[in-house]
Amino acid sequence: MKTNPGDGDGGTMIYSVKREDAINPNYSINVFDNGIHVKSDRTARLQSSEDGNFIYNIQYTGPDGGIFNKYKVNGGKNFEDSGSPINTASYLGTSPRWAKAKEGIGIGVNVGNIVNVFDGTGANATFVRARGTTTVLALDLNNPKILASAEYELALSAEEEKQGYHIFRLDAPVINKAGDKAYIGTWMRKYTPGTTTQDNTSPRLGTKTIVVDYPSLKNPKIITSTVATGDNSGYRSPMSYLASDGNIYQATHREQAGKGGAQILKINQNNEYDNSYVLNLDNALGVKDSYIETWKYAGNNTGYVIYSLLVNGTRTGGYIAKVDLQAKTATKISIPDDTNMNYGQYQGIAVLGDEVYIAATPLSTDGNIYIINSKTNVVTKGAKLVNKTGNRYIGAF
Repeated sequence: MKTNPGDGDGGTMIYSVKREDAINPNYSINVFDNGIHVKSDRTARLQSSEDGNFIYNIQYTGPDGGIFNKYKVNGGKNFEDSGSPINTASYLGTSPRWAKAKEGIGIGVNVGNIVNVFDGTGANATFVRARGTTTVLALDLNNPKILASAEYELALSAEEEKQGYHIFRLDAPVINKAGDKAYIGTWMRKYTPGTTTQDNTSPRLGTKTIVVDYPSLKNPKIITSTVATGDNSGYRSPMSYLASDGNIYQATHREQAGKGGAQILKINQNNEYDNSYVLNLDNALGVKDSYIETWKYAGNNTGYVIYSLLVNGTRTGGYIAKVDLQAKTATKISIPDDTNMNYGQYQGIAVLGDEVYIAATPLSTDGNIYIINSKTNVVTKGAKLVNKTGNRYIGAF
């Protein structure tokens, strides 16, 4: 923290452990005293290689915002710079969003210069649209370098733009099975037309994803779901995964209260939403106004969702559910103190074979790593996570 508990503005610490220590409830991890500070002015946006040997980061805000760093994991606090830093700021600015879109490839995105456009001048001017400029960039994570970049305006329909709707932010990119398209999640907003006053009461548009050619990143196309209206950009966390069946499964959040809560959607191999498919978390769990903070595909048509609930207007708790993407069902996984958990900046759920690792600490309070066996559903308490005031653990990688 810097000012407010859990704000993430004090940066991020990392520490590495062996599996046998991670699963040992008698082992303690104190990342704040024993780890190292990842280069980033605010919450670092971390990604990892599938084998766990490397951690990747693009620094977020500050004098070095936009710098990509790769670290070799050598155990404990020993993280070694690997390869030369890459400056993406001239493309993406100093506050880029990014994700590992597939193994070895990272995609960074940004939307800037959102402005209102008018037809005419003065009192006779007519509002036309609000629109920003989008930049997309691909990174080689194995041999760090910029592979491609593209810039364009992303236009909604003329009627949608006239009402003040626009793409406010992009995030959570993923590459499809064919390797010829990248999907980018959107965070939609609406201005009161002709102003910069945010309108949160009007109906939301259908969930939208940007589809671009890969590897060129060009020819953007907007696809729209007819079964959900939430955003799919995440908040420092992936929201879309390529599943074993070759389709992309995508979580949503920020649905308006009373509109059905969070969903998991499907994008098929024709690069379109399959609007015959929806996994509604509210219906599957028997809850109301669920909000998916993050989730992880764990293979075999299953995934693990971390969600909160809207209680008296406030997102509350941090709960875990196993989802069956084929049956479109969900089962709550109980861990201690889940009503007091807060996963607001959570980033990483780790999967190692049949084991799913979740680092869980209430704000300012000690917690544990929990290991879920994806076949037996048995939950095991692992290493203790030693916390400090105003802080929390935001992932296992």
